[in-house]
Amino acid sequence: MGNMDINLDQFSSIAGWQRLAEIGMSFGTNLLAALAIFLIGKWIVTYLVILMKATLTRAKVDRTLVSFLGNVANVGLLILVIIAALGKLGIPTTSVTALIGGAGLAVALSLKDQLSNFAAGALIILFRPFKVGDFIKVNGFEGTVSEIKMVQTSLHTPDNEEVILPNSVVMSNSIVNRSSDPLCRAQVVVGVDYACDLKAAKAAVLKAATEHPLCVQTAGREAVAHVTNLGDSAIEITLWAWTNEANLGAFRFGLNEQVVENLRAAKINIPFPQRDVHIITPQGQ
Repeated sequence: MGNMDINLDQFSSIAGWQRLAEIGMSFGTNLLAALAIFLIGKWIVTYLVILMKATLTRAKVDRTLVSFLGNVANVGLLILVIIAALGKLGIPTTSVTALIGGAGLAVALSLKDQLSNFAAGALIILFRPFKVGDFIKVNGFEGTVSEIKMVQTSLHTPDNEEVILPNSVVMSNSIVNRSSDPLCRAQVVVGVDYACDLKAAKAAVLKAATEHPLCVQTAGREAVAHVTNLGDSAIEITLWAWTNEANLGAFRFGLNEQVVENLRAAKINIPFPQRDVHIITPQGQ
């Protein structure tokens, strides 16, 4: 901008007016240059943001993350353009940069939890450990994912309750996604009498699955029944069978009932816990 310290006596002479005109001309030129830098820079920023969004969209990145990254890039690049324009006007950019940095640090400290949720939300959308419609278990809660936002994830539980979890909590805990595979395995454990025909008992238990209309059997995922424990009062047989994830609840309940009916039809007893008590009477009493 030039030296702004002007002696007032100079205005009484032609030289003084010429000096003022030069200062005005220099300032006007710098102002036009600053406006040009801002307008051209803003146009370039808009083009770059549009190009970035288009690239991310073609890469099949989630629309929420595309919008969020686009807004962050737009604000960051505009700040750089404004700093460049202020520098053309002769305003020290170092102090402006320090001021923006201090303000950003204060905002980051006051919103650290929300920023953590933002970062976790970006990771969820980018790496997709689950998606809307999946049934997941996380942090002691389970339900169908109804909504994924940048700061929170909503679950709809089987009890018709809505659970809203901060994304930082979701990403800092183990996630069990039951919908990652269309098939799920149901398990039923039943105890049978030690005196029973073990082969007949296993066949009756297995039949409950193989004849169930919701049972799905594919290569490597056949229904099986094995003896898994020799208990105090019963031999434990465990049944494993596969079904579609959407039918898991109905399938498991149906298996429990059918196993009991099949064992009863085969005259195989399901014993109650038993204890043998021996009473020893001392001699002479």
